[in-house]
Amino acid sequence: MSERDSQQAQPIPPTENETETEGFLYLEQSSDKNPAETEDGVSEQIEVEPATPLSPRNRERAGTIEHLAARKTYPEVDKKSPELKQRLSTLRTEITRIITSLRWENQSVEETARQLIPLLNIGPIPQWRDILIPFLHEIDRGGTLIPTWLTIIEQGDPADLAPNANPGETEQGRARRYAILMLGNYRTMGIAGTGPQARFASRKDDGSLVSIDLAQYLGSLATDPDVSMYASQALVKHATVASMQALIGALKEARGWAKVDVVEGCLELQQERFYDLLIDSGLEHAVGLENYIAVPLYRTIPLERYLGNKQAAPRLRTNAALIFQQALADGNNFPVTSTANETLPPIFSSRFPAVAQALLHSATYDPDWQHAVALHQLGILMGRYWSEISKNTITDPRILEPIYQVLPLMNEVERWMNGPGRDVLLQTIANPAEEKLIPTARTLGDLKDPRATVPIIERLEATKTLKDRAHALTIGALCDTLGRIGDRRAATPMFQLLARTVDIERRKQIPKRGDTLPPGDPNIPGSIVYAAVVHASGQIGDPGVIQGVWDAIKDVDPYVRTQGLEALKLLDPGGERPQSKAIAREALYDPRASVVRTASSLVRQYKDQDAVPILQHVADSRTDLTYELQDILRQLT
Repeated sequence: MSERDSQQAQPIPPTENETETEGFLYLEQSSDKNPAETEDGVSEQIEVEPATPLSPRNRERAGTIEHLAARKTYPEVDKKSPELKQRLSTLRTEITRIITSLRWENQSVEETARQLIPLLNIGPIPQWRDILIPFLHEIDRGGTLIPTWLTIIEQGDPADLAPNANPGETEQGRARRYAILMLGNYRTMGIAGTGPQARFASRKDDGSLVSIDLAQYLGSLATDPDVSMYASQALVKHATVASMQALIGALKEARGWAKVDVVEGCLELQQERFYDLLIDSGLEHAVGLENYIAVPLYRTIPLERYLGNKQAAPRLRTNAALIFQQALADGNNFPVTSTANETLPPIFSSRFPAVAQALLHSATYDPDWQHAVALHQLGILMGRYWSEISKNTITDPRILEPIYQVLPLMNEVERWMNGPGRDVLLQTIANPAEEKLIPTARTLGDLKDPRATVPIIERLEATKTLKDRAHALTIGALCDTLGRIGDRRAATPMFQLLARTVDIERRKQIPKRGDTLPPGDPNIPGSIVYAAVVHASGQIGDPGVIQGVWDAIKDVDPYVRTQGLEALKLLDPGGERPQSKAIAREALYDPRASVVRTASSLVRQYKDQDAVPILQHVADSRTDLTYELQDILRQLT
């Protein structure tokens, strides 16, 4: 299995201050603090980006490098500096000359684009766009360069980029993105026709008129995750009926990062009539990026209107609960301490108490797994922050005030989760028609509810083959839940599942890989399930499946091998079985450095003196591991 899948296949470990058992806030009759004792006034909330980190897999999706770079802080350009004024003056002269050649000297559009591209390589787009775009529009208010911008856009990004390269940092890529942003300035220019037949118009070299629906053109670019960030911003700048229609149309088609950009664009338009559409489909087709969508939705849309409204469509209520759950999960990834000058978790907006109240109210009359998962996250967040408040480590009134307002709800939340909440989660996990099981499984794993063991085992026993990667991730989440519950009845059915769905013997015969499995490798679904089963077996602690763990340490996938060694630490912690020690020694020769580190840790745990010569040999031959292995040698000798 590729290590990029590890976060999907593994359970989410509890945070430092998270309750290990139920994950909820338990209230005492007395409290050290009183809401009335907090400081008056709440300072304005700081706008922030989601704090939930991306998994390695999600970092490889289209547009990730550029989107993460755009969210970094760049030094502000001094607009009044003599150096900048001189640079822009020189640039103005060059661009004016190019426009003159295009308009009056019959220079081709292609040649104009060739000359213009190097001039646009001025610096990082997030740093320079607010300076360069108005500057270029001032020079070309007449739209002479419109055909050139279209030509630059159609050239695309460089084809020979490395996988981890940012196309927006290349000369051609920067020019293309600036060109898209420039189209946002021409909403009322170059229009051919009137009324419904009006079209954006530009001229070819021969003088013929070319009609283009600009909003539709930008709308198609908004579905491309590589440039959706710029196309959606250009549509927002238009702020016309056509541009709004294009954004809403792109909302249905966008995937991944494009969905993030389109949702942000729709929110920036500040049109309440779009809220239902955003709640209905905002989280679709953005697996792994939900928090980047949920946080701005939570900050902008009053979710309490949907959660607290019995007349609202059921899908809108459940989606509102999921959006709130994502915002809560993101809030748990922020540091618990904050000062007036530090970033405040977005969850602590002025509407946090109202949304929490509406969520609980909605759950009481319409219980479902979405509400249960959201209330569980609410309990985790409240428990984490209340623990720090009780220690007097949090004194920021921006956090204290909403926490104190939500605090009275938590006894009722606890009662609901211990009753209808758990019941609806168990019904969902046992429903053979239900496919969205990962949030439910993870919540039951947090709750360690033993009643989930039987329905999960029944699901595993009904699984004969792995359909695809998504199916494997679901099965892996179910196995992780069994591991966290710790019922020994689950170990054997999980390895029986492996025997049905994964060709273990064939994988053992393939030479061990030093690198992770590449994207699209047919072995990845099997690795997801294999690693999850082995990891869960180690947590359960059933020594009857130790042979399966030994086999995993011989697998082709380094991630599976690592999970096997970690499980062996738990199943045979003292190395009482000779084969455990032998397999740990053999793993010291593994081609993957991370596997060798885990194996050396196991050898140290076993205090295996027979492994000393192997450790010395590996330390001498692999310089990247020398320091770590020498340290283990010192502890063994």
